[in-house]
Amino acid sequence: PGELLGVMGSSGAGKTTLLNALAFRSARGVQIAPSSVRMLNGHPVDAKEMQARCAYVQQFDLFIGSLTAREHLIFQATVRMPRTMTQKQKIQRVDQVIQDLSLGKCQNTIIGVPGRVKGLSGGERKRLAFASEALTDPPLLICDEPTSGLDSFMAASVVQVLKKL
Repeated sequence: PGELLGVMGSSGAGKTTLLNALAFRSARGVQIAPSSVRMLNGHPVDAKEMQARCAYVQQFDLFIGSLTAREHLIFQATVRMPRTMTQKQKIQRVDQVIQDLSLGKCQNTIIGVPGRVKGLSGGERKRLAFASEALTDPPLLICDEPTSGLDSFMAASVVQVLKKL
C-alpha cells in the first residue's frame, strides 16, 4: 500500500474543484485550464497520462440498480480492462477485488436504488465504488468525500479499506 492524503475544508471551500483539477476533470461547467501543469511523482503529466494512471471515485456513486454487485464488477471489468486479457482473467480480478474489499457477503445482492429499491447498504455501495476503480489497479486513486453519508462505524470501515488498497 501507498500513502493516504486527506484534503479538508468547509463546505464550498473547493475540495472537489481541486480534485477535479488534479485529475483533469471538468464538472458542472467549471473550466479547468488543460494547459496548467500537474506533477506525478515529480514528473509533469498531461490529461491522457493522468487518466491512464489515475482512478476517480466520485462523491455520489452511479450504479445500475438492477445489477448485483458482482454483475456490476464483471461489467466494469469487461469494458474497462485491457482487451488482451481473457474473460477468465477478468473474472479472477473481479474475485480478487471482491475479496480485498470485503464484498463477498453482498456480491450477489442487487445494488438497488436508495429510497426506491432495497439493495446494498451505504457502506457496501461505497466499497463497491472503490472496487469498480480498483479493478484496473491504478497507481493513484482520488476519492471525493469517501465517507460522506456514512455513520462513524461505516466511515471507519471505508478508511480501513482505503488503507488496504
